[in-house]
Amino acid sequence: MKHLYKPFLVVFLLPLFSLAQSNYKPGIVITLKGDTLHGFIDYKEWENNPKDITFKNKLDNSNTESFSTKNTAAFSITGLEYYQRFVLSISNDEVEIGKLALKPDTGTIADTIFLKVITKGKYLTLYRYTDDIKQRFFFSEAGESQPQELIYHAYYNADESSSVQYINRYRNQLVYLTQKYAVNNDKLNGQILGANYNEPELTKVVQIINGISSQQFTTQKLAGSRWFAGIGANYSNLKFTETGGTPSAGTNVSNSSSILPEITAGINFFPNESVQSLLFRAELSVAVNQYKISNADNSGTPPSTSSVNFTQYNSSITPQIIFNIYNKEQLKAFIGVGAAFNFSAYNQYRYITNYGGSIPDYIQNNYPAFDKFWLSFPIKAGITLNNKIEINICYIPSASLTNDNIDSGNVTSYQLGVNYLFGK
Repeated sequence: MKHLYKPFLVVFLLPLFSLAQSNYKPGIVITLKGDTLHGFIDYKEWENNPKDITFKNKLDNSNTESFSTKNTAAFSITGLEYYQRFVLSISNDEVEIGKLALKPDTGTIADTIFLKVITKGKYLTLYRYTDDIKQRFFFSEAGESQPQELIYHAYYNADESSSVQYINRYRNQLVYLTQKYAVNNDKLNGQILGANYNEPELTKVVQIINGISSQQFTTQKLAGSRWFAGIGANYSNLKFTETGGTPSAGTNVSNSSSILPEITAGINFFPNESVQSLLFRAELSVAVNQYKISNADNSGTPPSTSSVNFTQYNSSITPQIIFNIYNKEQLKAFIGVGAAFNFSAYNQYRYITNYGGSIPDYIQNNYPAFDKFWLSFPIKAGITLNNKIEINICYIPSASLTNDNIDSGNVTSYQLGVNYLFGK
């Protein structure tokens, strides 16, 4: 089984293929000529606002069309996301701490972009635009055709390079709008003056300004989660070597393998639940391992045989990143990697050295001392059937279980599991 790690290493090249996966959802495209096209749009987990989309008029049609800001006025993924085309002047300064300038940069550039509609109501529409530089928010008032950017800048103080300064003009813009539409009050103004430049807080403010109305619209939350639970088989191999990686001279140390059930449970977090090409997993697993190690030492007089039998009760918490490299409703294929934080307890065990004849056994209680906390790095692959049943295999490279001045014990594991996914 030692060669099984090779396929797992290969699969880490496969996330590249996830970029080519299609995920067509019902949608509408409005062209610059005013034509409305009903069909299906290849829906991606767009971290940045898309510059173009792929469209087909029928789901089983192999012919596709490309639409971009050059020929598209707006498009929507039905019930999920809505984008409008605008020609705008947008800010272009960095806001990440490590990339800040030493003075305010309030310059803009002209660009033709798709803005994502976040919320729309009686008075205001809030938009979001994200590119490789930063995230920006825009608003438009009812009856106006051009959105305005909610202004936010950050820079280093030229006199004190360690001091970051912020220009939060967006708060003044929002306060002005509350006054214009006669919805200002001390509570709302306080909320605006404390609002950070992010989607949840700005959305809440704009919704309050718009008020309760049949015109109120807010895009649904894309992120989601699902619980899972399962059972599996855990094969682990424990090998002792002399510190430095070689077997002890004059000895014949046997490896020990354990095959026992494992119970798992956890939760998957999706940045975009409707796409699910990427997910973050938090997994809890509980397993029992039983090992029997013997050591025949023929270098001494008389020769001796030593042995230790022990049981390990192991619980692990494993955060993981998982890619669905093939992503359909009825079948998904995935790969993932994680870091397992292992917490182990052990039974009362003894290291017994037998010299034969009349020489009594030499007994050392709870030797060697095994770690109660140790790290491992699992590599996982598998499939999900009908969005409910997950079958996975996992390879865990050699991880240190003990490391004293004489011997080092390292365990390698292979796991096969089945999980049931709750919800949708």
